[in-house]
Amino acid sequence: MKKKLFKFLKGISLTFLTIGMLVFLIYSFAWYTFTKRAESYLNVIWQDKSFTISSPETPHFTGYPLVPTAQFSGTLKHESGLEITTPKLIYSGFFAPAQLQMLEAPQGLNISATFLDRALDFDTASLYIRLPKHMPTNSKKEDMQAWQKTNDVFTIEKIVLKSGNIHMRGMGTLSLDENLQIKADIDARVIGMDVFLDEMAKEQGEKTIAMARSFYNMMSDVDKETGERYFETTLKIQNRGLYFGPMRVSGLPAIKWE
Repeated sequence: MKKKLFKFLKGISLTFLTIGMLVFLIYSFAWYTFTKRAESYLNVIWQDKSFTISSPETPHFTGYPLVPTAQFSGTLKHESGLEITTPKLIYSGFFAPAQLQMLEAPQGLNISATFLDRALDFDTASLYIRLPKHMPTNSKKEDMQAWQKTNDVFTIEKIVLKSGNIHMRGMGTLSLDENLQIKADIDARVIGMDVFLDEMAKEQGEKTIAMARSFYNMMSDVDKETGERYFETTLKIQNRGLYFGPMRVSGLPAIKWE
């Protein structure tokens, strides 16, 4: 009886051990497959002559067996004039369809461009974005057109930006329009504008910001849980323009596909 029980327990143990080994091998294979795919996409940017990057080596993913993570520090500049500088940019996530990707700049991020009146300087920034179910395999125009017609979008689960006392968080979608130009629609909540206006009033006088103050008081509300004053708006990119609510803030350069 004891021998039969021992054999039975041994058989169960071996079965679970075999299943565990198979799961481990499948996970390991998937981890390295997804990270190599992500690195191949990064290589496209690093080898693209329209980009000038301060770090010549393509970031590599680490962190096995946890979520793949890569880091970048320095400046990335595009021939259009767009320039992004950060002391640390952390990217993590499994680069696979419908998976969540996380980009975080815990030490800040600076964005400048010829089409912006002034540089955007953020104390912290983070973006949580879910990949489409069907990713385009390259940047050739015909492949991008085929993907655009599927209406398969990048889902922005969360975007958080902080600059001084102003803090913005939102969610939305990112895709391409029929002309293969960037299209984005983000619902955002902005906190801290009242503190910013108070500081402006101290520097320039209340009369100078009276209209902005009146507009803000009309549009804002108070969070009952936190007591913070906020206002809600939309951030849009459409027809090669950047819109803050109904106001067109800036134009954007055209994207030229292969």
